[in-house]
Amino acid sequence: MYEEYFGLERPPFKITPDTSLFYEGGKRGDILAALVYAIHRGEGIIKVVGEVGSGKTMLCRMLQLKLPATVEIVYIANPSVSAQDILFVIAHELSLGVGRDASKHQVMRMLQDYLLQRHMENMQVVLFVEEAQGMPLDTLEEIRLLSNLETDENKLLQIILFGQPELDQNLAERSIRQLRERITHNFELEPLTQDEIHSYLNFRMRQVGYTGPELISNNVAKKVEQHSEGLLRRINIIADKILLSAFAEGTHNLSSKHVTAAVNDSSFAQGAPRRSINLWWWLMPLLAVLLAFAIYQTRAQWQAFASLDAILQPDSALPTGSATPAGPTKKPESAVKNDNTVTDIDSESLETDRLTNPMPAAGDLPAAEARIEIEEPAQIEPPVQAVEAGVDVAQDEELAVDERQQIESLAEQVDDLVSSVERVVQQAQVTAQAMSAPEPSDVQSDLQVSSQQTLSEMPQDSGTASLPDYVLWLNEKLVQSQQWLGQVESNKMSIQVMMRNKSAARELVYYLRNEWPLDLSQTYLYEVIIDGRSIYRVFYSEFDSLKQARAQIDTLPQSIKVNLPYVHSVYRMRNALL
Repeated sequence: MYEEYFGLERPPFKITPDTSLFYEGGKRGDILAALVYAIHRGEGIIKVVGEVGSGKTMLCRMLQLKLPATVEIVYIANPSVSAQDILFVIAHELSLGVGRDASKHQVMRMLQDYLLQRHMENMQVVLFVEEAQGMPLDTLEEIRLLSNLETDENKLLQIILFGQPELDQNLAERSIRQLRERITHNFELEPLTQDEIHSYLNFRMRQVGYTGPELISNNVAKKVEQHSEGLLRRINIIADKILLSAFAEGTHNLSSKHVTAAVNDSSFAQGAPRRSINLWWWLMPLLAVLLAFAIYQTRAQWQAFASLDAILQPDSALPTGSATPAGPTKKPESAVKNDNTVTDIDSESLETDRLTNPMPAAGDLPAAEARIEIEEPAQIEPPVQAVEAGVDVAQDEELAVDERQQIESLAEQVDDLVSSVERVVQQAQVTAQAMSAPEPSDVQSDLQVSSQQTLSEMPQDSGTASLPDYVLWLNEKLVQSQQWLGQVESNKMSIQVMMRNKSAARELVYYLRNEWPLDLSQTYLYEVIIDGRSIYRVFYSEFDSLKQARAQIDTLPQSIKVNLPYVHSVYRMRNALL
């Protein structure tokens, strides 16, 4: 479905083994070479263990291709064979013509004669047993007896067991220890790491004909590793759905959201929450320690809260005979009022930020209105009883002033906290607004408005003359390219011929103006942000179809082909700017 869109000859991530797509990373190539060597040595029993979907079947197929014609292979794919039938199954695979009424002893004799004959012909016979973890222990023991067939110098039958980790558990049984002792080579297929997944995905894409820039980034590979646990079958399932999701969206920029969509559509998606729950069990004690430390550090503020009731007690709580002076209450200076409001944000800028910087920086948003007002308590005259007891009223007033200062300081901290919380809420609201992309029918009109705004915003005064010549030329080219993109039909195609960092703008302009081998009037460029870096994408011409654009790529000069040019749709170019 997506093969033509990405320029592929065939699907790159089928779960059925395809030996032309064998990946030698993750020690797979080393294990394959070691297996070939061990078979040529012809000694003992070989065991290959790997988790479900780790690539055992692919390794088995590759091993069959690597072995020379002098090796005859007996392949048993069904492990649920009884000990009474295993000899008959092997004899049938070797086409020995065993009769139905033949005894076990007769079958064993025929096998021995056949193996001796092949040995005299300088031939080897190798028995491949897949899914060996499901084979009964009695059957495994019967296979061990076959390994006793030998000459004075060589084994007549080489045995390779492919199985899941449960095979090791079965071989740990005491009743099967004789077989375990005859295993001379043990190989284990380990899950792929993040770097190996990154290499594996891009390797497969190249193998099926992809010629564009690298599609799978390290961030995408990291996300795939988290959900696939490094198992090849899961990696293939996720990668296939990632490409399908990107195709449906009409983009070549694969991101974490495509991985999330692919995982949610997979049967093993329920495995990830369990790992996150286990992670919380480790984080909860750490969070508790951090919370206790924070409380300890702010103990002075908590003490101020505890004394708040004593300072702000109502008139009804005063002793009889005490007087409360009347007068207006004052607000402390810490009660700050911020009347800033969120300004209108251009919809085009929001959409650009959504594609290039999904989460706006906190400092780019205006602060929300935050008001915290704490009334200063009225001056309370000390009770008559306290005066008569010799209490120093001046000391009480000094203590109240200190407590008020503590409260004012705490109020300032609360004010800052509320402002921060409201700022985060506004960020979420703005991000939610930005998630709604403009309708396709409005794309062309939006681009035209953007082009007019860009032209009107170009400096027209004498200050423009102070800008370097290459900057003026580059700005003019960007505006021209944006105008072209606003006028061309959305079903057209173009060719991305080059990408350069914004830091190399001077060199880019010099190359385009002096050494560019193509028609400069049909060359367009625009700026995007990829992984936090500003990039200039350079495009050439417009075409009516994908076939016509690909034919043009073949005629490009070699100096352009080294940049691995590829076809890009006008529709996706507009989406990158909105």
